[in-house]
Amino acid sequence: MSRTRHADRTVIVTGASSGIGRRIAQQFGREGANVVCASRSNEPKQGKYHDADVSVPTEEYIKTETDGDATFVSTDVSDPDTVRNLIDETVDMYDGIDVLVNNAGISVAGDSQSTSIEDWRRMIGVDLDGTFFCCKFAIPYLKASEGHIVNIASVNATEGGSGPAYAAANAGQVNLTRDLATELGADSVNVNCVSPGYIKTPIQDYQTEESIQVSREQTLLPELGEPEEVASVVTFLASEEASYIHGADIYVDGGWAAHRV
Repeated sequence: MSRTRHADRTVIVTGASSGIGRRIAQQFGREGANVVCASRSNEPKQGKYHDADVSVPTEEYIKTETDGDATFVSTDVSDPDTVRNLIDETVDMYDGIDVLVNNAGISVAGDSQSTSIEDWRRMIGVDLDGTFFCCKFAIPYLKASEGHIVNIASVNATEGGSGPAYAAANAGQVNLTRDLATELGADSVNVNCVSPGYIKTPIQDYQTEESIQVSREQTLLPELGEPEEVASVVTFLASEEASYIHGADIYVDGGWAAHRV
C-alpha cells in the first residue's frame, strides 16, 4: 500500500469521530490525503471496543501522526443545510472534492411494534437521507474531479432480523449506490458500496452477549472484524487501482453473506 496513493486528494468522511469512520479517515491520512472529518461531534466514543487513542480527535490524529492534512466540520447529515455547509467549507478550503465516503450511521434496535415513529425517522434520516444529501451536494465537484463515492451499508441490508429501520435504511443505501452508478458512470465518477458484517466498534455496545454469539455463528472466519479491515477496502475502492469497479456492493463480513446463501 502506497503512503502517497491519495496524496493531495480531498476526502470527506462522514461519521469520522469513532469506529469505522475514524479508521477510514486515519487511513486516508496515512496515504497523504486532505481529510474532512464530518460528524456531529469530534469527540471519539468510548465503549467496549473504543480506540486506544480515544482521547485524540480524528482530525488531530491525522495532522500529527500521518502525512495528511485534516479539518473537522460539525455536520448533522440528516439536515440538508449542514450538509450543504460541509460541501461549501470543503471546497473553500481545498478547492474541490475527490472522494466522498458516506459512513455516518446509527443503529435502532427493535421490531415493528417496539420501533417508534421517531426512531424510524431518525434512522432513515441519518443512514439514508444523509447519504443522499451528501451525494446530491458533492456530485457537481466529483464530476469535475472524476472522483469516487463509497457508501457504507451493512450485511444486514439483504436479510431480515436486524430491525425494520436498520434493514430498510441499509438496503436503501445499497440500491442508491446502484442508481448513482447508473447515473454517474458516463461522468467517470465511480460509485460503490461496502457492507460490513460484525465490526468491533463502539456502536456495538447495545448488543447483548447472546446477539454477539449469533454474529460469531454467522461469521465463517474465526475472528470478528476490525475497523481497519473495512478502512483498507474503502481506500482501495477510492483509488485508481479500483477504477473499473463500479456499482458494486463489497462484503467485508468474514464470510457472513456466504454462510446465509
